[in-house]
Amino acid sequence: MQLSQEEIKEGVVKIILSGRMDMQGVEAIKGPFEDAVKDTSGSLIVDMSDVPYMSSIGIRCLLINAKSVKKRGGQYFIAAPQNEVKSVLEMSGIDQIIAVYDSFDLALSNI
Repeated sequence: MQLSQEEIKEGVVKIILSGRMDMQGVEAIKGPFEDAVKDTSGSLIVDMSDVPYMSSIGIRCLLINAKSVKKRGGQYFIAAPQNEVKSVLEMSGIDQIIAVYDSFDLALSNI
């Protein structure tokens, strides 16, 4: 699993995840993800368009980082999950805790 980030505009950071969010994948991005979240004082959009699979450890990773962002008063969004991942988010109820949008542009327009 890989993670990259870019500042979209002042106060908005996009984190792009690529690969499987299973035990091995989450371990590969855990540190960089936490560092990116710590460095973000505004809104964070997690682009999941390149994540074909997510297990419970992936859900945990998303929740921990969302909690960290919200603690500082920021906003945290999930954007563009593939159908299988979106189903996991819905079945686990994560979409009731974290805003999930079908596209990055839609998430950005809700900031």
